[in-house]
Amino acid sequence: MRPLLLHYYITNRCNARCAFCDIWREIPKADAQSAHVLQNLTQARRAGCRFVDFTGGEPLLHPDLPLFLTEARRLGFVTSVTTNCMIFAQRAVELAGLVDLLHFSIDADDASLHNRIRGCDSYASVLAAIPAALANDLAPDLLFTYTNENIDSFSGVYKLGRENRLMVILDPVFSLDGKDIASRETHNKALAWSRKPGVYLNKAHLMLRRQGGNSPSRNYCRAASSTIVLLPDNRLALPCFHHATGFVPVNQSLPKSLLDPQRADAMRRQGAYPFCEGCHINCYFDPSYTASLSRLTFPSLVAKASYAFTKYLVYRRKLPVRIF
Repeated sequence: MRPLLLHYYITNRCNARCAFCDIWREIPKADAQSAHVLQNLTQARRAGCRFVDFTGGEPLLHPDLPLFLTEARRLGFVTSVTTNCMIFAQRAVELAGLVDLLHFSIDADDASLHNRIRGCDSYASVLAAIPAALANDLAPDLLFTYTNENIDSFSGVYKLGRENRLMVILDPVFSLDGKDIASRETHNKALAWSRKPGVYLNKAHLMLRRQGGNSPSRNYCRAASSTIVLLPDNRLALPCFHHATGFVPVNQSLPKSLLDPQRADAMRRQGAYPFCEGCHINCYFDPSYTASLSRLTFPSLVAKASYAFTKYLVYRRKLPVRIF
């Protein structure tokens, strides 16, 4: 199958110290070379990718992010960026109109809890980033990674979204060892919030967790075939970023790297490695749900349709919110 998503780690530098992420610990620090990024974008689009997610680290720390977004839009990509907002207000003008799916990370309606989870004083930056985004033709989603610790601090984030006509995304925290670290009670609270207008939760994520995550006998993972993962040092990571066991240097030829025997092996074994038992990493299962038909495909598509309806027909076109 042709890949759907280019997951591009353009830097491993970060100005936060999030409790549920370790990329800020990586050494040495590196930014992707701009010439590599531009060439890889062209070749990934030709390979079939329709979405590109510029990530990190903190992607706004890469000085050429606006250049990458401009080229991606020219090539016909749907663009995505997630930021902690620490420097967003300073760079908002450069990003004006270039990001289709912009996500602002906010993990509590209380500054002290949010800052403790993020390991930095970023709460005020998120609040300042919202008007800066709206003034520059950008409609950010508020991305709330929910845990047992913060699920009861969601109401204020929901209110913030409604006041600014912004979608709020409930994203369940994941672990790398296959164990769901969010309790059933926490998931049920998130599910209740998802019934509110303007809240997006991909219920396929919860269905996957309730059955114990991925397993070779119930293999939903298409990480290696649906997603191209590129690292700042211009290597392809296989089968995914979080469980990379193989790396293929791109060396100016992404199509050649995609034909490497290591990738063929990763596609054959995706979802069946020992570390795939119980896996539920959101960013790789999200494209997997639609890459192949399964019992999780329909719930995922319904959630996405609801998101698109609210964001683009209700909020962006200013239709009356009372239609819900």
